[in-house]
Order: sequence, then C-alpha cells, then structure tokens
Amino acid sequence: MAQQEFKSKIDRWIALVLVSAIVIDLAVVVQAVMWPASPAATTATIVICIAAIVLLVALLLRTYYTVNKGILKIVSGPFRWSIAIDQISSVTPTRSLWSSPALSLDRLLICYGKGRKILVSPADKNEFLRAIGHDGE
Repeated sequence: MAQQEFKSKIDRWIALVLVSAIVIDLAVVVQAVMWPASPAATTATIVICIAAIVLLVALLLRTYYTVNKGILKIVSGPFRWSIAIDQISSVTPTRSLWSSPALSLDRLLICYGKGRKILVSPADKNEFLRAIGHDGE
C-alpha cells in the first residue's frame, strides 16, 4: 500500500493561541530593535523570540501523521516519533489536554509498546484508523 498522509485537525482556538503568541513575539522583537537595552539583553531577547516564532510556525504548518510500510510516523514541527503499527495495542478517542503532537482536542490516544502513549488529532479520523488497522475498535 502507498504511503498515506494525514494532516492534524486544527481547532480555531488553538490556532488563535499559537498565532497570538507569534504576534506577541514579533512585537517583542520589534520593541527590542527599536528601543534596545544592553546589547546582551537585546540579543538574547531577539534570539529567544525568533526561536519561539520558528517553533510555533513549524508546529502550525508541519503537524501531520504518515502511515507507510507498517510504520506510523508522527511529525510535529521539529519533533518526530515512529511507531510500528503492530506495536499499537489500542486507540481510544479522547479530549485530553495533555501536551501532544495534536492541534485539536478531538484526539486519539494511541497506546503502544510497553506502556507508551501518544495523542494525535488526524483531520480524517476514520481513514486514519483504517490505515493503522484499528477501525473496528
């Protein structure tokens, strides 16, 4: 079977929080440039804010899940997980607030391996469940 890719569902409020954080970071960078404090403080502020902006943009644009050759790959910005599909013991719908590679609270709790868990939020949950062979649960 060919590789299947599933984008994360994105809740509007989560997108709004992330975009707001990006705008605030940009405002802080502009302020640091226009009204600099000490060179070290200004440089640190700019570097930290730009790193935060890059991370937040990456999370928004690159949170997705692929299924290929028996492996579920989860990508969320710079973070990556690979899970052998045959190691998945259960998949349960949840609205957990735990931090995860998911941009929606319409999530699936994937239990795998020896007590490991991860939350995902594929936009097309039914097709995602079929792809990982857990559509009958």
